[in-house]
Amino acid sequence: MFFRQLIIISLFIIIFIQQLQSIEKDVDEDKFDEPKQSRQIGKKQKLLEPSESAAKVSVDKDVDEDKVDEPKQSPRIGKKQKLLELSDTAAKVPVKETSTSSNKSSVSTTLADSDECEADIKRYCNKGRSKPISNINVLDCINDLDNAVNLISKECQTVIYKFKYNMTHDVRFDNAANSFCAKDIKLLEECHKEKEDKGTGHLVSCLYDRLPNITETQCRNFINRVQSVVFTDWRLSEAFATACLTDITNLKCGRLNDVNDTLPHDQGAVISCLSKSFKTLSPACNKHVTRLTEMQSDDFHLDRALFIACRDDRQRLCPRVASGNGRVYRCLYEQKFNSLMSKACRQEVHRRQGVVVSNVRSDAPLLRVCRTEMTEHKCVVSSEDPNQQLTLINLLLCLEDRIKKGNQINDECRREMLVHRRMLMSDYALSPEIIAKCEPEMNQHCAPLYRKNATGTIDQRGGRMIHCLSKAARTEKSFSPACLGAIKSLIRAVDPGSDIRADPLLETTCRPVIDAVCQKIKPGDSNIVMCLLNNLKHIRMTEDCEDRLMEITYFIARDWRLTPKLIRTCQANLVSLCQLPPNWSMTNTTSDTTIGTYLGCLYQQKSKLDKECGTELKRLMSMRSKSIGLMPEIEDNCIEDLATCANPDVKGEEMKCLQKKYDKLEPQCKTAVQTYTKMVMSDPSLDSLLMKACEPMVDLFCSSIDGGKENDLLRCLIKHKNDNKMTINCKAGIEHHQILSLKDKAFLSDQFTRKCSKEITEHCAEKKTKASIIQCVADLILRDVIQKRKTINDECREELKFEFLQRSENIQLDPLLATACKADIVRLCASKTAGNAQVLDCLKANHDKVSRTCYARLKKREKLDVVLPTNDFSLTTKCSSVIQKFCSNEKKQNMLLCLRRNANHESVSPICRNVLYHRLMVLNSDARFHKDLITNCHRDVTKFCSNVIITDDDLADESNDDNDKNKEESDEVQDRDMGGRVIECLRSKYADTKNDLEPQCVTEIIDVVQASKLDIQLDVQLYQKCKKTLASFCVGSDQEDCLKLLFQQKKLTDVECKKQVLRIIKEGRADVHVDPGLLITCQADILKYCNDVPIGSGKQLQCLLRTKKPVSKSCKDMLSKRQELWSSISDVDNIGDLTKHIINSKNNVYLYGILFIILSVIFLTGCVSRPCIRYRRVSKYNT
Repeated sequence: MFFRQLIIISLFIIIFIQQLQSIEKDVDEDKFDEPKQSRQIGKKQKLLEPSESAAKVSVDKDVDEDKVDEPKQSPRIGKKQKLLELSDTAAKVPVKETSTSSNKSSVSTTLADSDECEADIKRYCNKGRSKPISNINVLDCINDLDNAVNLISKECQTVIYKFKYNMTHDVRFDNAANSFCAKDIKLLEECHKEKEDKGTGHLVSCLYDRLPNITETQCRNFINRVQSVVFTDWRLSEAFATACLTDITNLKCGRLNDVNDTLPHDQGAVISCLSKSFKTLSPACNKHVTRLTEMQSDDFHLDRALFIACRDDRQRLCPRVASGNGRVYRCLYEQKFNSLMSKACRQEVHRRQGVVVSNVRSDAPLLRVCRTEMTEHKCVVSSEDPNQQLTLINLLLCLEDRIKKGNQINDECRREMLVHRRMLMSDYALSPEIIAKCEPEMNQHCAPLYRKNATGTIDQRGGRMIHCLSKAARTEKSFSPACLGAIKSLIRAVDPGSDIRADPLLETTCRPVIDAVCQKIKPGDSNIVMCLLNNLKHIRMTEDCEDRLMEITYFIARDWRLTPKLIRTCQANLVSLCQLPPNWSMTNTTSDTTIGTYLGCLYQQKSKLDKECGTELKRLMSMRSKSIGLMPEIEDNCIEDLATCANPDVKGEEMKCLQKKYDKLEPQCKTAVQTYTKMVMSDPSLDSLLMKACEPMVDLFCSSIDGGKENDLLRCLIKHKNDNKMTINCKAGIEHHQILSLKDKAFLSDQFTRKCSKEITEHCAEKKTKASIIQCVADLILRDVIQKRKTINDECREELKFEFLQRSENIQLDPLLATACKADIVRLCASKTAGNAQVLDCLKANHDKVSRTCYARLKKREKLDVVLPTNDFSLTTKCSSVIQKFCSNEKKQNMLLCLRRNANHESVSPICRNVLYHRLMVLNSDARFHKDLITNCHRDVTKFCSNVIITDDDLADESNDDNDKNKEESDEVQDRDMGGRVIECLRSKYADTKNDLEPQCVTEIIDVVQASKLDIQLDVQLYQKCKKTLASFCVGSDQEDCLKLLFQQKKLTDVECKKQVLRIIKEGRADVHVDPGLLITCQADILKYCNDVPIGSGKQLQCLLRTKKPVSKSCKDMLSKRQELWSSISDVDNIGDLTKHIINSKNNVYLYGILFIILSVIFLTGCVSRPCIRYRRVSKYNT
């Protein structure tokens, strides 16, 4: 029964509606071409917006109110007829202009006759009619026109907007609503409250909002009819439209309503237009636009302009992204520079982003998920200024400040922050500061990417402009501070150092590198950027990635606040040790100098840092050394000097280039390089180039070096620098480090400064370079030896060993000597390399050919090698096997004497023997450096050789002026040919068997003589005096025997040479041990017959000659030859020698008799001649 009644009622309602529609068609047949109801067939029921097929009504303000207030007719058709009459009258209503209108239409002009709309209405709505079209027909025509928003001019749309604005305030619409909707108004409590508030448009708007709940058909038809004439969303948009009418008129932002299934008001297109000129709006309008934009931020459908422009793009680029909570916005932001996105959509997305950047309250999802953090950290605008806006950059900086200070931020807020960081970094045009302050730089340095007033273009893909500006900021000295400040603010807000994903271009460019070398690091981790920086020289690092990375790290390196892990681990140390203000903030603009001061303070206080902070600081400092761009203190102060290093041998080695040119740098650059180099000298592990080149060598040679002993690590590498397994790159890095350390006094190692502080302060305080200080201390050592004192303490001596050993290996590590001998090296040693002591050995071998200046310094080096033979690189390396075999237990200088004793052993290589001979030659040239000889022969030197001792000033300080390394020596170089006056004197006394030397001195002299027999050049005086004779007569033979034979044959004409040959013959007669040939031949006989006879004064030789026992034939023959030689020389050099010779002779009686006869003859002759002589004197007197 119930269903039957329901069916009957439904049929009745359908028939009634059809009749009502038929009546309406008959009344309006001259106004409408055809009904449009079929256009909406199949569409879903709309919740908040009436269908396009509904009839439109306009109200004329000139119509008498009594017509509107006419009693209601009881039949429903009568009521409808009254509504139609009201619509017909409204169709003739002229447009009412406001006082702010700037168009040309008069007050009585209809829409069809207005200058702004006339052409559009004729084109789209006249359809061949000559009769004027009423306003209602115009509105119906435009509502039914496909794509009317784009076809109708903006000026005409603004006129229609103002027309609807005026109609919305008409009180007669409220009266009509009360008439047609009385029953529904009573049932709808919200609308009943608006009943008496006439002329505001609130009642019609309320009824429109509740259209699905209206039961009266006449009321529904009324609401559907008036929706095109008034703003049915008036309760929502009244305040907005009123506040913004002037801006809408001036900016021509009045817009038609487009198709919108979900928009709760009719102002979407208007808001879109106003938001493009967000900054020029009046404060009141700006506030309302922000509120309405926030309403749009959850669902992109509510942003009408963006929705229409991006409908197809959304389906193409974000097909699986559901609407709501701003998800479609986020997807479109990410796809902004996708080449598949249409230009219109890209422009609308850019507009939407600009609104959010200017006022973050326009983004409800971001505010919603970050509300707690914003409240706790006070990331809000001042309550005292309600019109003040919170920009996106300020919000990000505020939230970043919270993170950097160790506070937690929920994951959803972090994700939203990342979305907006990427948005800012992708398009420079979203940053008003960059637009305002960087236009000259963009025109000058980034012209291909910059077109004035062109925003959101595909050429700006992924932040290319920002990276271009960052590159120019690094390289261009003229880059404006204002633009630089704007970029710094942006980088601080985006903070790509904490998450590389915040920089789309950097992430995209470096993705292959990240996948190759940083694959174990979680995406979004701040360690990804550090990983990339640590692998700048990795084989998988691409040039594009390195360039993009350097463009960003240029700013990160200048602000320690952008290094997340350092902030996290060192914040307490910064406050306690470096006076970091507790209220420090990411939002503060701080100078690079102040920021750098904190980092320098941490390094200076590194011994006091927490372990975790110290580790992170060291990692950061090591990372900074990988590129000059990561060291602002260098890059900013060395722009001009870096220009000369524009093309270093290897990219990234600009610092090495500056260090090589250290002496020629500008003062401010030199100071900066000095500070950095001093830091690296104290901790070589901070030198990334050195550590990278030597990493395998560290594992091979120095794996046992513990952490914290970085200087020991460098010493270990230096020690193995010339090992066969040492790589070329590592060796080059070590030598660069060694050479650089000599250029400034500031580069002295901590150990050297600590252990030799007293010596440096007292004797070398005026020296400016490490090289001159090393030479100064070396001179002290030589003076100590000569003057038998101890100026240098043992700790300093031990430290000097390392420095001297380095210096003796490479001529470049002794810049004073290298400079003094520069011309000689080119002339004499051009084919030699600087390392492995090749050039030094070459100069020593040609000591008689080098310049006077070079010889003076070379002489000191040679004497130091003799005093400290363990620090002689050439000797210790070329004789290492011999030292290990025979002299491992010897002490210091005794090592040289040990080698001398074993010089003729078959295991001694010719190379070792040559080096040894030269050292012995130096030793024999100056007895002052022969410690054992001076000690054991002190009395004999005083007794016999005091007359040959002179004060030699060749140890005078020759390096007083560090800046004048080419200064000629003022003193004459004495004994260039290594005279060895004291040793020559002692040898001559030893050769004279009549002089009794001290036994211990005899032993030393025998060693000296025996050493000289190893090579004729070791007998310095003999070689120098007989050099011409040797060259003429003794080439390729036993040269000493050759000279003896020439002397025996009386073929020596050179007097000086003859004296020296006579000396060595006498030395051989003085002791068999100084005659190698005789000793070898007769050694067995000596051991057999004369072993108990003391050495010296020819005693063992005389024993061998006088023995009655048979000696070997070879020994007998050799003795015979030597006797012949000895017989050719005279033993009488003076009366004293003659007297002694007579006394010691076996025929002394005979000699005495001869002498007596001679004297008697002389006496008798005198007696006989005396009278005669006397007579002559008297005769002469008498005359």
